[in-house]
Amino acid sequence: MPLYALGLMGVTRRINQYPDPAWQPYFIIAAFGAVLILLGILSTFIGFYVSVRDRKALACGGDPWNARTLEWATQSPPAPYNFPQEIQVRGRDEFWRMKQDGFVWSTAYQPIHMPKGTATGVYIAGFALVFGFAMVWYIWWLATLSFVAMIAIGIGHTFNYNRDYYIPVQDVVATEAKGAVA
Repeated sequence: MPLYALGLMGVTRRINQYPDPAWQPYFIIAAFGAVLILLGILSTFIGFYVSVRDRKALACGGDPWNARTLEWATQSPPAPYNFPQEIQVRGRDEFWRMKQDGFVWSTAYQPIHMPKGTATGVYIAGFALVFGFAMVWYIWWLATLSFVAMIAIGIGHTFNYNRDYYIPVQDVVATEAKGAVA
């Protein structure tokens, strides 16, 4: 912000000295802000490095803070599925209520139904980007072509019946044995 104020005061850029010494405090504040931003960026990269370096030690279980909500009922690191069994959710703090009631996960596991990943959304988004570009610049043939491609991909995806799979009971048992949660 001090550099914006200096610009309004008439300071020109890229000169080796400034004629008005009253501007110096603004430059000092701007330099301090730049150093502060640099320290913030460096601390972010240090945090990334430490997280990658110590990733095995940082796996602290599913509920390190005795939390209230269901996202803390999963394992750390997370399993490919959310929960080893179906649960009835009756409120926001369901995990807290489950812990208060002495809930224990059942060991009578069933195969878990899971959706497969698909790139359909990425393809539609790409064609939507092209469509938006074409509409802004009045390129009607490209807008028509990209719109038809979006519709065709969406309709084509509805005929993809191979969109799910089941995690076998053996895999669920192995995963739960590795990282049992509360």
